[in-house]
Amino acid sequence: MAEWGRVSVGALILGAVIAVGSIIVVFGGEAAISRTEFCVSCHSETYPYEELKKSSHWGALGADPGCKDCHVPQGLANFPLAMWTHVMDGVPFLIEEFTVDYSTIEKFNERRPEAAYRARMKLKGWDSMTCRACHKNTKPPGASAKAAHKKMETEGATCIDCHQNLVHKKVPEHDLNASLAQGKMVLKEEKKEKAED
Repeated sequence: MAEWGRVSVGALILGAVIAVGSIIVVFGGEAAISRTEFCVSCHSETYPYEELKKSSHWGALGADPGCKDCHVPQGLANFPLAMWTHVMDGVPFLIEEFTVDYSTIEKFNERRPEAAYRARMKLKGWDSMTCRACHKNTKPPGASAKAAHKKMETEGATCIDCHQNLVHKKVPEHDLNASLAQGKMVLKEEKKEKAED
């Protein structure tokens, strides 16, 4: 009986060590691949990173945001979503990095509209949670901004519906609600009209 107890205690200790080690590897790994240094180790990501450093977001609120601050949900409650994002978005992007020529900004710009669309749809699906992580209790200035923010309550709008070209190089804006409804990329109407002129 005493021998059985020693085996059980040993198995329990081994199980605890494996569990703690696994938690450290998973959480530590997620933290490592969420670092901006990891993101910009891919050549194509150096272009949007330089744009970030020239944007109004750089130095805003007393901090310099990194890639994860906008593109990966943060916090323990969002950890499963962060892992899902790394797998479902990061892995295909990594494959693309090795199969698509991003050697110049011009080549990157050829694929920029599709990348912007994917990022915007991701933020829409998250109800712009990464925006709200920094921008809490926003107080929009002026009547038109207040009316636009009211759409969050009345039309299911979220930050990214209106704020699409704040950080990276401008690309045509998308009607995200129409894109969701139709299951394809839909540009905002006013942008379509300007393109036709």
